[in-house]
Formats: sequence, structure tokens, C-alpha cells
Amino acid sequence: MFRVSQKTEYALRALVELAIRRGPEPVPARTLAEAQGIPLRFLEQQLSALHKARLVASFRGAGGGCRLARDPEDIRVADVVDVMEGRLYPMYCLSEEDHTCFQDGRCGLQELWGDVHIAVRQVFERTTIADLAARHRRLSAESPVIRPEDLLRSGPSA
Repeated sequence: MFRVSQKTEYALRALVELAIRRGPEPVPARTLAEAQGIPLRFLEQQLSALHKARLVASFRGAGGGCRLARDPEDIRVADVVDVMEGRLYPMYCLSEEDHTCFQDGRCGLQELWGDVHIAVRQVFERTTIADLAARHRRLSAESPVIRPEDLLRSGPSA
């Protein structure tokens, strides 16, 4: 039902990875792509949009890459969604630019979708990249990665 695009998903994953790897040195796009399982060319497009929005600082050349342009506590999910999607509405009739519905402003469904929009927007507004990075760290620690060789063992070990 309510879905953001893959470009927003990838942008958020990249920012979380940058928050986790936060430090003075820029992180190469290839490192971000590999860590988050994102196709490099697609990620580069998202990083470009995040750079234009001043959420990511980019550095060219040897030793180049990117890093967060602000503290992860100061970057809200809403900032990222707005850059990648524009204003996101669960129904077209809520957009200020679209008044094609014949019941515009007189519909109980429009009010319902307005409530959904407000609820989702509040979550996006209060959730920061720092929050997402903390969740990522916690869930990664709780769910250890199983190595392929551990899955392929047959029988009890000697």
C-alpha cells in the first residue's frame, strides 16, 4: 500500500552506513555499496542527490569518497524522503497541486488519508539517521551472521 521508492531506501541505507563509519576520512562509494548491497551506479545517483541537498559532503580524487555533511542527529528521515521523493502523500488528492478529484475537500476518505499522511510524516520527522544507525548496530549485534561454511557442515564436529 504505502511505499517509498528504492532510491529512498538506498539513500537511507547509505546515510546509515556513513553514520556508522563516521570519522574524518571520507568513505568511498564502493565501500558503501558493498556494505549495504546496493548497485554502485545506482548508489552514485542517490549520493549525488544527497550532495546537492547538502546532506552528504563529497570528495574527489585519490582517497575521495563522501561523509555526512551534518551530524546524524540533525538529519531526519523526512529530509531524505523530501529530497528523494518530493513531498510524499498516500493519495494524490492530498497534494496541493492536484485537485482533480470531484469530491476534493468534501470526502471522508480524503480526511482518512490526511490522517495517515500526518502519522507517517510525524514518524519521518522524529526519526533521525542517528536513530536508524543505532537500530542497525543493535540488530546486527543481536543477529550474528552465519558463515556459509557453518551451514555446510555435515554431522557433529570432532
